[in-house]
Formats: sequence, structure tokens, C-alpha cells
Amino acid sequence: MAKTLTTNCLKNAVNHSNPGIGKFSTETIKAYQEAGFLNFMCTTLVFHQENFVVKYILKRFPKLISKLRSRYFSQIPPEKIKLYPFKELCRLLAVKFLSLTAADTVWEWAELSFDKWVSKKLDKNVRIVHCYEHAALSSFKQAQKLGCFKILEQISQHHTFYKKVIDQQFDQYPNLRSDYNEKILLESIKKRNRRKDGEYDLADLIICNSTFTMSTLIEAGIDRRKIVNIPLAYPKVDEVENIQKQVDQFTFIYVGSLSLRKGTHILLEAWQKCFFDEQNVQLILAGSSSLPRGLTENLPQNVEFRGFLDKHELDNLYKQADLLVFPTLADGFGMVITEAMAKGLPVLTTSNSAGYDLIEDGIDGFIIDAGSINALAKKMLWIVENKSILPNMSKLIMEKAKKYQWSDYRIRLINNINERYLSYLNE
Repeated sequence: MAKTLTTNCLKNAVNHSNPGIGKFSTETIKAYQEAGFLNFMCTTLVFHQENFVVKYILKRFPKLISKLRSRYFSQIPPEKIKLYPFKELCRLLAVKFLSLTAADTVWEWAELSFDKWVSKKLDKNVRIVHCYEHAALSSFKQAQKLGCFKILEQISQHHTFYKKVIDQQFDQYPNLRSDYNEKILLESIKKRNRRKDGEYDLADLIICNSTFTMSTLIEAGIDRRKIVNIPLAYPKVDEVENIQKQVDQFTFIYVGSLSLRKGTHILLEAWQKCFFDEQNVQLILAGSSSLPRGLTENLPQNVEFRGFLDKHELDNLYKQADLLVFPTLADGFGMVITEAMAKGLPVLTTSNSAGYDLIEDGIDGFIIDAGSINALAKKMLWIVENKSILPNMSKLIMEKAKKYQWSDYRIRLINNINERYLSYLNE
């Protein structure tokens, strides 16, 4: 394992900001804390278990524990956490009670307000600001005035690439159009893309999580010299015994939002084409849907929608499955891929994800061209017919996952940032 470099001038000098608190940002914050770099983490809403109010609420209302678990964050001292909760609460309520389009409007309002709030937290003691796309422009403008090194975490592909995907899918599948897609993908996209372009221009370092994402940025004309690719790590390998599966039943699972971006409509069409009348093959989809209702109605009996699943339910689904199929059209990484692989579950995904960073095609998983119904259907049929190769593939997958855990990611991240920051100082 590589040793972490140290840059003494960065002690308590990094402000990390992200309105969300996903696994990738959690590990980044931990990396900065372990290196002694973290000044503050700025986010919207988390619960620190050392906080007496949180302790009281969880003791009084224990049923909240499972609902709020994704918001727990106790890896760093509470005095290093700065919160901007009100508008995030508005967003959560909007998601629950309003339409998709209305909830999106609230999301944008909350996101931009958060960025402006973060910009006011910067001062001359901060040397590095680490932000995430669409929540960085105000912070970067203030950081520029203060002479800070600006890191942009690019969690999705460049917007020009995604625009091509949208146009192609709307031409091929006119029934994908909906009020939500029309607003988000057409009306709002130009304004948001101008904001993203400003973030690209101001960033000193852009961190991508896949070769695919990096290639879309380079294709769009962003300077290759300020981009680094650091794939996300695998979760802890789960070597529990497999449940007894029906020998004559093959189970595909799909995990994630059912959406245009994820290519779920292509999966459903491929399924209709190849497995409509098959009794020994089933498809289970786990996730909420933003697809037009007509695309998810009148499907065969061997397709099952499970909706959103909690971690325990999802773990059981992974054990039940023979293969994860993830036909994404545009994913900056696709964490469901590493989650499945850490369970020993083989994955079929596309080139428009971190697939090439994680999978050796045909050896420990499968990669196809994105957007091709024929390629997807052909590969799924082949896998069912050759399912005897999957147990050995599972062993290879788990060995690979053990070699790149989150501790390795944190070291790699800090080493890259150290090197880039030292180069910046010497320019």
C-alpha cells in the first residue's frame, strides 16, 4: 500500500462542501481528516451521534434510526461540521409531496443557496476548496479572490455528451417525453450548463471517477492537464454463504432509478424481445421510477418491480440474483456496480460507466456498448445459456474487490491532491 504524502502547509486548510452526504463524499472527508487537512466540512443536514439533541431524539423515537441512518456522520469531530439545513428540509418535503418538476425547482433553489452560503465560509486560512458540480460556482469565485486552490469533483459526464444522449433517445423513443423530462432536460439544461462551464473554467483540478467521465471532459475541450481519474473503491467484501437458488431459475436484477439516463427503457424493451414468455428467467427491478407510466405497464409476469429497498432488503436481493444488469447510458461511475461486485455478483454494464475501470470483459463481468438493444439482448441470452461460468467469475470478482478498498482510495486521493497542490505552488 502506498504511503500518504504530507504537505505541512495544508494542516487544517481544506474546506470540503457538498449539499449531499453520499459514500464518495464521506470517504473524501475522512481522507482529509486522516491527513490533518480538514478545516470544515460544509453540508446541509447530518446527524452526529455525539450531539446530545440527536441522542435524545433517537432515544425518544427509535423508529427514526433506520430512516435517518443515511444522514449519520460521526467520522469527524462535530466542531468541524457546518450545516445549512433549512432548504434541504424543504427539498426533502418537496420530494415527498410535490411533483417531480416542482421538486426539481426546489432542489435547484436549495443547491444554489447552499453554494452562496459556502462561499461566505471561506477566509484567508483556507488553502483548498473542494466542491461538487453545480454547487461550486459561487464558492470558486470567492476562492479565486482569496488565492485558494479549487478542486471540482465531477460526478457525472460532461453536459455536451449527455445532451447528445438525450437528443438520440428522444428521436428513437418519442414516448420518453414527459413534463418532467421536457423541463429538466430541455428548459433547465441551458442555464445549468452555463453554470457548469463556469465551474470548469475556474477549477484548478477536476477529479473524475471513471475513464468514461474523463474522456467526455477532454472531448468537450477541457484541458487534460487539470483532470485526474480516481475510481471509487469497492465496499467491504461480504463473504456470507449464498442462499440456495433454484437450479432451473435465472434471476437478473436491476438496481437504481428507473430513468432515461440509466437506460431502463432499453432493458425493458430487450426483455420484451427475448424473455417475454420465458418461465425460468425473471427480472427484478429495485428503485423509484421517473419513466413515463406507459413504459412500465403491461409487462410480462416474469418482471417484478420492488420499488425503493433499504440496505437489508437490497443485500437479500443481491444474494437471490445471478447477475446485475445495469444498462446505463451515462453514469459518472455507477456505485451499484462495485456494491454488487463486493457481494460476488457478476455485472453486465455498458461502456458509459466505470465499467472499463472495474471489469475485464468476459473474465470478471461483461461490458457492452451503451444504447444498443440488440447488444444487450444478445449478451443476456448468452449469459443465461452459459451460466456455468458465473461461480468462478464470482470468486475472481471478490478477490479483485479486496485489493481496492476505501482505505486505498483515500490514500490515492490525498497523494494526488498533494502532488497537484505542490505543482500549483511552484508555478
